[in-house]
Amino acid sequence: MDWIIGGTKDSRCFLKSLTEFRENIIVTTISEYGKKLLDEYNLKVIVKAMEENEMLEFVEKYNVKRIFDFTHPYAINVSKNAMKVSNYKNIEYYRFNRKTYEYDNCIEFNRIEELVEFVSNLNGNILSTLGSNNVKKFENLKNLKNIYFRVLPTVNAIEKVENIGVMAKNIIGIQGPFSENFNCTIYNNYNIKYLITKESGDVGGEKEKIESALRDNIKVIILKKPLLDYSWETDNLKIILKKFKENIGE
Repeated sequence: MDWIIGGTKDSRCFLKSLTEFRENIIVTTISEYGKKLLDEYNLKVIVKAMEENEMLEFVEKYNVKRIFDFTHPYAINVSKNAMKVSNYKNIEYYRFNRKTYEYDNCIEFNRIEELVEFVSNLNGNILSTLGSNNVKKFENLKNLKNIYFRVLPTVNAIEKVENIGVMAKNIIGIQGPFSENFNCTIYNNYNIKYLITKESGDVGGEKEKIESALRDNIKVIILKKPLLDYSWETDNLKIILKKFKENIGE
């Protein structure tokens, strides 16, 4: 069995490329929403967030021979545990990692705590596109009323923002990625002066988001992607697809 650690658009693009061998695949996501997006692929999908010991049980239960890691670039604990399990059980591990871009005139942080401290002293409207999992970090900021949060339009995501005291008018529930023009419309509508974003890659609309902000003279604040020494990685979907098709049936 091949285990696809999915839930991202990268994983869906990969699975869409497979016209056969799907019966030998098991996919895991951490949310029901992620599972719902995979309905059309007719695959066995399990919704479960796993620690290392649970991953060990999982690969034994499903006789996993190879792991294909398509997790979000910031979900490094999942990747760390998956690599440990691959070593323990002598399982092949393959990682798809989104391409990283460089931009001029951006403010960069490696740790979200440092980013939030910097943001707490800003004047003017701020748009955070870090996702709902990071909103708790912004709780109790003195300028919280000036921060707008763009998150997925799911009950869970919106509740997380509301739970830190953010009013509905400061919540933008919508699923990207977006064109440069659409991003500009949001910036202009909310009079945004600062954009907070991640290195989310092409599938996350990173370039369109950042370049449109810079074009509108909006200061861009980037939470850098965590660095991890993967045992095998590529930013080319064709390469990992070729690797998947090797040794099928052995």
